[in-house]
Amino acid sequence: MSIYKPCDIRGSVAEQLTPDLYRSWGRALGLRVLPMAKFVVGGDVRGSTPEFLAALVEGLCSAGVDVVELGLLPTPMIYYARRRLAAAGCAIVTASHNPAAINGLKWAIDGKPPTPKEVAQLRRAAESPAAEATDRKPTTPRPLDVTFDYVAWQQLTWVEAMSARLHIVLDPMHGCWAGRARRYLQAIFPQCLFSTIHDCADAAFAGRAPDCSQQNNLAELAEIVYRQRAHLGLAFDGDGDRVAFVDEEGMVLSAEEAAFVLLHSFNSKLLGKQFVYDLKFSDCISQTAEELGAKPIAERSGHAFIRARMQQTAALFGAEISGHYFFGELAGSDDGLFAACRMISYVAGSRTTLANLRRECPPVFMTPDLRISLEPAAQKKLIEQVRTAWSDYRQTTIDGVRIETPAGWALVRSSVTEPALTFRFESVDWSGLEYLVRRFCDALPEAGEQLWTRYQAAVGIPG
Repeated sequence: MSIYKPCDIRGSVAEQLTPDLYRSWGRALGLRVLPMAKFVVGGDVRGSTPEFLAALVEGLCSAGVDVVELGLLPTPMIYYARRRLAAAGCAIVTASHNPAAINGLKWAIDGKPPTPKEVAQLRRAAESPAAEATDRKPTTPRPLDVTFDYVAWQQLTWVEAMSARLHIVLDPMHGCWAGRARRYLQAIFPQCLFSTIHDCADAAFAGRAPDCSQQNNLAELAEIVYRQRAHLGLAFDGDGDRVAFVDEEGMVLSAEEAAFVLLHSFNSKLLGKQFVYDLKFSDCISQTAEELGAKPIAERSGHAFIRARMQQTAALFGAEISGHYFFGELAGSDDGLFAACRMISYVAGSRTTLANLRRECPPVFMTPDLRISLEPAAQKKLIEQVRTAWSDYRQTTIDGVRIETPAGWALVRSSVTEPALTFRFESVDWSGLEYLVRRFCDALPEAGEQLWTRYQAAVGIPG
């Protein structure tokens, strides 16, 4: 697949990425801002990042911008530096939650994440045989340590919760928060007790993908939280912008449960405010937001799309199903540590436990993504078949097509990570869910059998 995704760049270090590409991307990004405008850069802890980051900096400097080099840091700290310095742009060498053999690039100009059109522009700039002419004078990068400033800002933000007394287990997954999260959180919540696992930065992430959205990656954290009788477990992904939660019973909060609890953490502050949510969430999330007085806005999956919608609507809060949480006070950005602080503050101030807060979330009867491998042309054809077969029902086309039926809803969309279609279904109970999936399978004879097999595996029905 192409390394150019709808809102960032990701590819194989061995087969697709080169320093020359990063150099060309840096130059193209630098030419999008004014001469000598500030541009902050950094990267994650992957073994390939230092070389690619150096090439990116070279390209930016050749475009005559003021490059502020932050080093190897969590992505949220680089976003913070961009806001703090009022920089024109930022770029991060990272592949987020992907394995170490993958790397990539995230960026923002004027605080706005890239659109698919802007990703295409960067691709054209990299593929152009001749560099864009410019009379700008090359610059020299300058290093900056934003650690103290970032922690001080978090301390000020959560000062009213500094008396929190919780036992919290942290799992940075050998990523960017390793060696940092514990120290920073201890400074923010000095009376909490923090213990850690996988707390050493590792360029190979100990041989696994640093993805906190996958429950199988959280089994060890859940066991330790339960065994140590801790109040809360927190896991971060490779570049630190995602977070996952474990309660004191050793239960990993689902995406819906986590979003539900965080929505309630705002309480009356949500009244009349916008809330941006991932289209793949259960309907209980938009319903909860409405009950709290918020105005829910559905958006397609992807951190850049939800962040852009946050900025367009001046929303107070946003949630993506993979563990990105967005905040109006961060100019719509996401920050895994900031979201963790909000959860710590809320749980500490509640007169109950996280498990009890979790149990208040309505039951959800929904499938995970059910993937069927298909080439792009076949994907478009099948989506059109779905639209035709269900033309009598309400359809939403923000991302693929979502069909609303009396039995529940179904979402069919193209994957951005592989040549596949993903299906997701929700109903009012398990029997309703099976009925809905069967109807879809019957209406799609070419893919129905494969879809039913995926459904059986997902819900544990014997084949």
